[in-house]
Amino acid sequence: MATNSTPDDEKNKPEGELSLIDELGVQDIYEPIAGGRGRLFSTAGRDAPIAEFTNDYLVMHPPQMPFQEHGESETFTVVGDQYGILLDEFGYQKKMPGARYHGHVIFWLAEQKPETTRHLVAWFDENSVAHKLVINGEYLTTDMAYKLRNRTHDGELTIFPELKSE
Repeated sequence: MATNSTPDDEKNKPEGELSLIDELGVQDIYEPIAGGRGRLFSTAGRDAPIAEFTNDYLVMHPPQMPFQEHGESETFTVVGDQYGILLDEFGYQKKMPGARYHGHVIFWLAEQKPETTRHLVAWFDENSVAHKLVINGEYLTTDMAYKLRNRTHDGELTIFPELKSE
């Protein structure tokens, strides 16, 4: 079976050490969870990166290299504009496609619900003031807004009486 390893991967692999994928004994995509080193890893076959979830981070390990406790890392940051709207990877404001509140576009806010990674949503009035949406006393998050939008025929969320604007 072919792997996605590069000549550099093979050259940098210490002599005699097993690759992480071989150490875990993963053979195919039908083994989504593998245990080893007192940890659980999520696998998607022999050629895909191996995911490890810690209390604080998601760690992606290269499958063809031996396990490394520490290595290169990348930090992801949430970037918002001056209005608090989340910006995508190209610097554009993130909108909720097809969703509206009283005809206004709904935007993803850079602000997240506490203790989660879920973003809040809001619509903006003519004076560029953000109005968060609230349902049953909780701020509406993007996943909740998508579910509501999908229950409409035209994306207009004002049909839900329990949904209020702040």
